[in-house]
Amino acid sequence: MTRALAFIVLLLLSLTSGGQVSVRIFARTRPSTIIFTPLQGEFQLNDGRDKYLKISVNETVAVTRHDNQIIYMTLSGVSAVTDSVIIEPLSEGALFSLRAPAGGEQLKTLDGFLKVKSYPGSLQVLNVTSVENYLPGVVEAEAGKSGPEEYFRAQAVVARTYVYRNIDRHELDGYNLCDDTHCQVYPGIISDSLITGACKSTSGKVIIDRDSMLIVSAFHANCGGVTASSSDVWVAKYPYLISIKDPWCGYSRSSTWKAAISLSVWNDFLRLKNVEPGNETELYSSAGNQSARVSNYKVDGIHVSKEDIRQRFNLRSSFFTLARTSDSIAVTGRGYGHGVGLCQDGARAMAAGKNSYEQITGFYYPGTFITDIKNARRPERP
Repeated sequence: MTRALAFIVLLLLSLTSGGQVSVRIFARTRPSTIIFTPLQGEFQLNDGRDKYLKISVNETVAVTRHDNQIIYMTLSGVSAVTDSVIIEPLSEGALFSLRAPAGGEQLKTLDGFLKVKSYPGSLQVLNVTSVENYLPGVVEAEAGKSGPEEYFRAQAVVARTYVYRNIDRHELDGYNLCDDTHCQVYPGIISDSLITGACKSTSGKVIIDRDSMLIVSAFHANCGGVTASSSDVWVAKYPYLISIKDPWCGYSRSSTWKAAISLSVWNDFLRLKNVEPGNETELYSSAGNQSARVSNYKVDGIHVSKEDIRQRFNLRSSFFTLARTSDSIAVTGRGYGHGVGLCQDGARAMAAGKNSYEQITGFYYPGTFITDIKNARRPERP
């Protein structure tokens, strides 16, 4: 089977409830060595050269990149050089641990099967598992460990929608998604019964727009009382990613914040933007009322983005006002994150107020619906 055909088959399998997803593990650090250890059940290693090796619980296998090939070694002394290895479970419910000794990565517990091959400068480590087994770990990593069950149900359909809409994000690399923030953070299999139960109770459910298209399921930590429009943050405009007033998130510590920027550092930033210090008074006066979000300022015909200011000074959000003092720029801000889509603090409060996950997602993505993945469409690739 060619690589292209194999990926198409995987894609078709993924676009059904209970389908598979191929996730690159340790995508951020890209290690050269990994350690595989069965935790539950037996596995079989296939090195692509008609050699099969049974791996039992606690039998460790080390896989290391060597030039353009890989070497695998077991504690019992079996070793070989090959192009790739596939380690697959021999029984249902089999689990294994995976670690990267030199990468500073956390130990992961995984299910499904593992594909490992040499990649420029590192190993490419792929975990193929079911979408539904993948989701609880993502929800815990992206949504935290505390909250009512309806909050986790809302996050589950948000995360599942992301998976299916972005199932071909790494198509050119030969897999679906990575385990880092570039896609969705995936720590592996988790044991939290509340989160796993929330995912199971929403199995196959996704969010669609009026045209049955999977939505861009953006979310953030706290909107500061007003969500942001996608067109103000990312240029792209979606009818369900609009600015709405949010009365639910004000209790959180992230709802308001303050920061200070020294005048010398601030003036250096202005010069980089071709703004002469002293001419930027509009940055202070035009910020105005924080009940409305302003994404850009205009100084002497030059656009200064609030997102640029946020990134340069590591601010919590781009929802802020500026005031000049004798020795600094005082920043008064609201919210945490980009502000687009679902506000996690608000969603958590809505769930505590006995709102259903359908009501939560309907509030933050107005004009959308929840349905089974079999009824949803993916946008055509450009």
